[in-house]
Amino acid sequence: MSKLVYPVGEQDFPGLREMNMVYVDKTALIYKMAHEGKFYFLSRPRRFGKSLLISTLEAYFSGRKELFTGLAVEQLETEWTQYPVLRLDMSSGKYARIENLHSVINDILDGYEQKYNVVPLAEASYGTRLKRIIEAAYERTGQRVVVLIDEYDAPMLDCLDDSERLTEVRNIVRDLYSPLKAQAQRLRFVFLTGITKFSQLSIFSELNNLMNISMQPEYDTICGISTEEMVTQMRQGINDLAEYHQCTFDEMVERLKLNYDGYHFSEGMVDVFNPFSLVKVFQYKKLDYYWFESGTPTWLLGLLRKYDMQLPDMECIQTESDRFNRPTDEITDVVPVLYQSGYLTIKSYDRDLELYSLGYPNKEVRTGFGRSFLNYIEPAPNQRTYLLKAYHMLARNGDLEDFMSKLRDFYSAIPYDIANDNERHYQAILYAVLASYGADVRAEDHTSDGRVDIVLRLPQTIYVMELKYGKTAAAAMEQLRGKNYAVKYAHDGRTVRLLGLNINKETRTIDDWQCE
Repeated sequence: MSKLVYPVGEQDFPGLREMNMVYVDKTALIYKMAHEGKFYFLSRPRRFGKSLLISTLEAYFSGRKELFTGLAVEQLETEWTQYPVLRLDMSSGKYARIENLHSVINDILDGYEQKYNVVPLAEASYGTRLKRIIEAAYERTGQRVVVLIDEYDAPMLDCLDDSERLTEVRNIVRDLYSPLKAQAQRLRFVFLTGITKFSQLSIFSELNNLMNISMQPEYDTICGISTEEMVTQMRQGINDLAEYHQCTFDEMVERLKLNYDGYHFSEGMVDVFNPFSLVKVFQYKKLDYYWFESGTPTWLLGLLRKYDMQLPDMECIQTESDRFNRPTDEITDVVPVLYQSGYLTIKSYDRDLELYSLGYPNKEVRTGFGRSFLNYIEPAPNQRTYLLKAYHMLARNGDLEDFMSKLRDFYSAIPYDIANDNERHYQAILYAVLASYGADVRAEDHTSDGRVDIVLRLPQTIYVMELKYGKTAAAAMEQLRGKNYAVKYAHDGRTVRLLGLNINKETRTIDDWQCE
């Protein structure tokens, strides 16, 4: 069997097909969009395949039938009309300065003005230039124009911390896109991608006929990879990976799901894998944190601290949809940023109450956040190494004494200016430590009589933990017993141990702990 070639970093559909790389077929959904609507918007996190989707749409509307041999659309499409396509790729620039934005837009428009013989007008606005390009493309080809805008919001996202510059950038971008609605009769199809929900940004206030498919169940998998797609279209890759890691096909599927699955983009709750990490796993045969490490969110950790959200809080956030669909150009809440960036996803939906529960999508994100948080507060490079070794001994043979001793040292070494005067902060540190090791850990786990601070599931033992600040370990144990927290885990088959610990206000570390 020939070796599969995975599209690591490849976002160009023609190049992918010409090199016979692995492609998960999304063309049936592309056909559906092309024949059921005209103006679309899709929001997805970074590196989720938006640019590849744009490239595929460009090839489809350019009539390049030869690239779609063997794909679903080959049996659906009968005309293969060649339309003029304008692709405005805003993801290609870095917008630290306004001059960069002008440069990117001018490069795009200059190219199309030359292609369609549009004589530039002195002092013409970007909107006027785009309008004249659309008119020229329509008149020259006799076909309506397709406009594809990739990462439309990239210029705004690069200046969220500068409100004055953000206003200027937003006005420039608004002017660029302004002719799209008025040119509707000359347009065949308009598709925009981004991270931020367009409807909140007023950039498209005039283009009010865009269909936002970001939370439409039928388009859940238009970016990303479903379990069904993975086990059918990437079956050889799973077999190769299972052989390399000496496990069964089904065991490897479960490992992949644990690490990279779990994204839900609507109340339909279709599981979607992170395509960036999944493709890299198949290519490199190592289950690593590829997506998370490609954009370590140091700035997000600062936002979490600013809005007093700890990592355990992100396990379960109950909210209405208008909270996580809010704009990110004026940040007043970190939840929309976390959801739209892919660090939180929909975990469940209550149709009666119309409430969503948000949480970490998978182990990659939970572990990645744990590691980043520890790097953010790391007291000394060797402290985490000592604690990691102690954790492995705890997991293997139950050596709790050594783990608690090393954990006490770890707390002690945290700089005083980072330590916070509340219980939640120290709970977050313990949670981050365990999450960073890839442990099966949950915070604020709901029981019939309250919420457990931390639950750690090890191969032989489940630790049900209660952490106190400025009290006693005995008080923590009393709460664990009094609320019967262990009952929820009693039928798991593993030994359940109650662990109470107390943080001393003066020393800012563990001064007492009890376990039974």
